[in-house]
Amino acid sequence: MGDRFISMSEVLDRICLSKTHLYRKINAGQVPRPVPLGPQKVAFVESEIEAWMSARLHARDQYGARRHGASGLGRPRHRPRQ
Repeated sequence: MGDRFISMSEVLDRICLSKTHLYRKINAGQVPRPVPLGPQKVAFVESEIEAWMSARLHARDQYGARRHGASGLGRPRHRPRQ
């Protein structure tokens, strides 16, 4: 087994979400669940977090390709306010 546990703070640094927002996504089933290590300590499986991040990148790329053609390039989604 090559997986390792990573701390909550490391996950928050990697995915750039607040702790509250992360727990909302966990409860909604949108982010891998943590592993309880003690009464007040959880950790995440590193490979699960990496897979989730890769899936988000893939979804972004697929959305861009569908929206703007095969290159994924095109006009910005929103126009800046004037």
